[in-house]
Amino acid sequence: MRIARWSARLMSFNYSIEYKPGHENITADCLSRLPLSETVSEQDPDLELVALVSVDFAAVTAEQFQSASASCPILQKVKTYISKGWPCTSKGLESDVIPYFRIQTELAVKNELIIRGTHRVIVPLELQSKMIQLAHSTHQGIVRTKQRLRELYWWPGMDSQVEDAIKLCTTCIQHDKTAKTNTAPLQPVPIPNSAWNKLAIDIVGPFQTAPYGYRYAITLIDYFSKWPEVAFASAVTSQTIIHFLCTIFSREGNPLEIVTDNGSQFTSSDFEAFLSDRDIIHTRSSVYYPQANGEIERFNRVLKDCLQTANIEGKPWKSFVTEFLQIYRATVHAVTQKSPAELLHGHPMITKLNIRDLLPTSTLKQHTTVAQHVQRKQEQMKKYTDIRRRAKSPSFTCGSFVRIRKPGIVQNDHFKFSRPYQIIAQKGPATYLLSDGKIWNAVHLAPATGVQSSLTSDTQPEDSYVPTRPIQSAAISTGTPGQSFSNIRRGRVRQAPVWTKDYVR
Repeated sequence: MRIARWSARLMSFNYSIEYKPGHENITADCLSRLPLSETVSEQDPDLELVALVSVDFAAVTAEQFQSASASCPILQKVKTYISKGWPCTSKGLESDVIPYFRIQTELAVKNELIIRGTHRVIVPLELQSKMIQLAHSTHQGIVRTKQRLRELYWWPGMDSQVEDAIKLCTTCIQHDKTAKTNTAPLQPVPIPNSAWNKLAIDIVGPFQTAPYGYRYAITLIDYFSKWPEVAFASAVTSQTIIHFLCTIFSREGNPLEIVTDNGSQFTSSDFEAFLSDRDIIHTRSSVYYPQANGEIERFNRVLKDCLQTANIEGKPWKSFVTEFLQIYRATVHAVTQKSPAELLHGHPMITKLNIRDLLPTSTLKQHTTVAQHVQRKQEQMKKYTDIRRRAKSPSFTCGSFVRIRKPGIVQNDHFKFSRPYQIIAQKGPATYLLSDGKIWNAVHLAPATGVQSSLTSDTQPEDSYVPTRPIQSAAISTGTPGQSFSNIRRGRVRQAPVWTKDYVR
């Protein structure tokens, strides 16, 4: 309709439309060339690439390989044992020769080189790191790099060295191959002392097939009584939220605290001024972690099921949700063991199910009994959830560096994890304040492998970091091969993948 109005106004003029590049459009209108109040960098800081140390390794010639084998003291010892014979037991042998003693029947000397089996050449100590770099030249994963080396070469601890080298590879770190996050243990929210002290509010939508005026739903719930409120709107702004809350507060009064996410409607100056005028504490959940406001998120799922039922039965959303809210408020909650109406207003709600003067009404127990029910239920859910998710308590320390797993779909050249950020302070059992000024839950954080944790953000540039130690040739243990773990749901035992083992034979 807007374009149609423009077209109607221009019908009285004779004009032709011509394309003009932006750099030649000197007299551009202010709407398309309005300067910003802040300078915007040309590149997203989260997508800044880390300065990589690129080293090109040339191919190893036969002369270089034979020279390195001749100068390797370990291979010279092994060659002597092959020619003169191995002892009956490994007692008295040097520790670096024992791995070769275990496969003595597979070793042979050919062209001054030690061969395992029919064609696998034993790589001398001097060339082991270089052979790993050649096999990992295109930055393939751990499994494929091992496969390339196993086809042609062998040496003790080869698999462990490959795993350690790839974990320290700066390019692979940027490709998110080694970054890993862990689920933190569940943190139950303490129940308030009384009803309507702590509320949670959220926005549901947009609904793609919603009728006109019902594109979004504003939901609110009381942490103590579980009393829900729902309102529909075609668009959700800060003023819409304020009008919704004013209507609710006019009936039930102002709460002490309200919990929201980090949506723009809840972080605006208008919304903050609205809460400040009523002396309401505003608590925001951590970034991209809706579980922190799980009370309202759980009710949102119930509301979506309700709307789906309305579509199936072909009933209007507003009337169906209104009837649903009455039934929901009159139903005993699974956690509190009381109905929301009884906890908020002090008496049970009468519905069409009640037969007047026939069924006695129940009396309200003390709030302490409700708190005990909630705490017992929270402990059960915490224990079950932590076991199911294999939760681990975060061990990040202030001053260390972490990488943030970016929410959403990763496309093209966008990385799953951000550049390293430094931990400034710990805000909660599993939440941390990073150098980007935001509070993140540990579920989105992964240790920044290879970053100097002793450096501060002032001394280290944000757009570059390098590994703190070179690739080692010695074997480094990365785990317990064959370690098993139990599946809680099915009760079965799983074994670690076979490729994680460092094969000797």
